[in-house]
Amino acid sequence: MSTSSATQSVFTYFDFRTFLKDRQKWLKEQKPFFTLDYVAQRMELKSKGHVSLILSGAKTVPDSKIEMLADTFFLEAKEKEFFLNLVRYNQEQTYRQKKVYLDRMVALMRISDKKLVPAQYRICEKWFYPIVLEVLRVNDFVDEWATLGKLVRPQITAAEAKEAVQVLQSIKLIRKSGQGFWEPTDTVLTFGEGWQSVVARNFQAHAIEMAQQALIEVPVGERDISTLTVSMGQETFERIQQTIHLMRKEILALVQADQKAERVFQMNISLFPSSFAREDV
Repeated sequence: MSTSSATQSVFTYFDFRTFLKDRQKWLKEQKPFFTLDYVAQRMELKSKGHVSLILSGAKTVPDSKIEMLADTFFLEAKEKEFFLNLVRYNQEQTYRQKKVYLDRMVALMRISDKKLVPAQYRICEKWFYPIVLEVLRVNDFVDEWATLGKLVRPQITAAEAKEAVQVLQSIKLIRKSGQGFWEPTDTVLTFGEGWQSVVARNFQAHAIEMAQQALIEVPVGERDISTLTVSMGQETFERIQQTIHLMRKEILALVQADQKAERVFQMNISLFPSSFAREDV
């Protein structure tokens, strides 16, 4: 029985509980019998209260019942496989195994992750080149340089917009579509080991300056800026690094699943020491 195609795709979720709540609501509209009591019966649980505790996060799903849960919610083929990995990703505690599940999820989403070659590092020579690339991803442009420049925040000139397009074309990151619009040649771009290059670090420095500017000029409702000052040991630091790595990968996957992109956002993630260890002084 296939019902999954008519509702929101499981591939757009990174929390299986949120997905199940949305899915249960939709299924109940289609099939009035699809109550929490029904779910509990299908999964051989004592009561609907146990299901409620799972959905609230108070209880986990036993590994032996994860596949049964997928079948109960009428998931099939790749949606079922994604869901099985999603549940295990959410419930797993170790970084190494969480990464395994996340990698499987990303593969099922068919996300291409192309690493830039050194010749393409020119994208970071000026701060607005990457932004123009993303603006072209969500807008159709031919050669309206002034309009393109006005969409960048802070705005750039028509000449700078044209310059950015010329550079992006020269390093093969954009091309003309069949309709004559400029379009990116890939969905996801990463530096790989190139993040250590001077040009990449210069862009990172400017991105931090942009965050300072956004703190003053961008309305609170359009940004999310927070800071933490904490003390920790090396082991905790490394665990947080691993958490950030997974978060960054999850964010990229969420962005690629977004079918309603409207504008470009800049996200900076920083974690650095602000004191010395006693033995170092």
